[in-house]
Amino acid sequence: MLVYFVNHSSAPDHLGGAERSMIKLVEDWRATDPSFEPFFITKAPHGQFVRALERRGWKYASFRFRGWAISLKHPKPTELAYFARDDYAATAGIVRTMRKRRPDLVVTNTVVAPWGAFAAKALGIPHAWFVREYGDLDHGLHFQHGRADTFRDIGLLSEAVFANSRAIRDHVAQYVDEHKIFVSYPQLDVPDLPERAAQSPDVDPFPQPEPGLKITVVGRLAPSKGQWRVVEAIGELSARGVVASVCFVGAKMVPDHDAKLLRRARALGVESHIVFAGEQPNPFPYMAAADVCVTPSDNEAFGRTTLEYLTMGKPVLATRAGGSTELVEDGTNGFLFDGANPSELADGLARYAANPALIAEHGRAAAQSASITQSGENGNPQTIQRLKHVAASTDVYRLPNVARFWFELPTLISGNPGNTITLSYLISRLFTRGRNFLRNPVAAIRRRLSR
Repeated sequence: MLVYFVNHSSAPDHLGGAERSMIKLVEDWRATDPSFEPFFITKAPHGQFVRALERRGWKYASFRFRGWAISLKHPKPTELAYFARDDYAATAGIVRTMRKRRPDLVVTNTVVAPWGAFAAKALGIPHAWFVREYGDLDHGLHFQHGRADTFRDIGLLSEAVFANSRAIRDHVAQYVDEHKIFVSYPQLDVPDLPERAAQSPDVDPFPQPEPGLKITVVGRLAPSKGQWRVVEAIGELSARGVVASVCFVGAKMVPDHDAKLLRRARALGVESHIVFAGEQPNPFPYMAAADVCVTPSDNEAFGRTTLEYLTMGKPVLATRAGGSTELVEDGTNGFLFDGANPSELADGLARYAANPALIAEHGRAAAQSASITQSGENGNPQTIQRLKHVAASTDVYRLPNVARFWFELPTLISGNPGNTITLSYLISRLFTRGRNFLRNPVAAIRRRLSR
């Protein structure tokens, strides 16, 4: 059985939760079905995702493309036209790849890039879509055709849609036939965690002589990830006479965001209790060193790091939104708090600081709840069986034959290097990139690699 998996990111510096969840699904499928053969369609240029594929000996093809969910709310027409050339050329290339060796099933692993789905439907191949994020509500992206039309198209282009939490399922069900939607929780490599957690961290997460309550937060540094809430809470705890320290683990995705957090911490008198460990290929030693962990994001679709915290036996404090409410049982394995009120987070942290026995009690409950989540009816074994059922579908929606011509059209129109649209866009991008590089070279290079 040949299955194409379509990924949206080159993963320039680390594998995201979507990539790691897909890799684990493929590994579990291969372990139980010798006839299963995966093939991957991914974004160029190559990054950590391709390296992960090559380490496993898995075959892949890469294309340049962007997507229908982008960072700008109102992009210029020249920008849309410029990237349409790559997007449509990628779709045409994926179609050609599938025609050379037709898969039994195509799986899209993101809401960002629909090109694998279009290619599958152009050829009448069964297609399943994994929705692992909101797109706009959690990552600040903008759907070029609007949220409602985008998700309706996801339903139209798919025989089944897999959501990574009940919260995402309910979100998608506003636009997609609910009978098409299944919940598939991401799975972890649980047997590997103790060994990885026992390794020494590259950065001392809590170098303070008296760190007090030790807190770890894993996730890229960005406003939507809510690290500011933890800084505010630690400042409030200090005002109450409670000592707490936090280690932030994650890449800086927004220029100077760590500097802004430090300035606020300095104003609150807690700068010495903040550590930025940066991006770490192994975050588990930092979790192991903590008393408790926090998921302060605006809205997590699932919360893979939350599940990792729980699996490590760490109580979790998380915002009362999205998938966190499915993993954190308030008062049992952690506490939920209102994201608009960091004082609630401070209250929860203060309870742990005052009662080490509660940390141990909630930690035991955390490990138990994580085990139940990993072994429940929404795990990989059930997902694999449902995907096999989708592959056997006979009533498959197919795009009209002229769609293949449409995918080729932008290349025919804008392929000329002297084309006004292409030249206009490239000039504007050269100016913007030069300005961004002068302001923050490291962040500019990171953004460029992640395109």
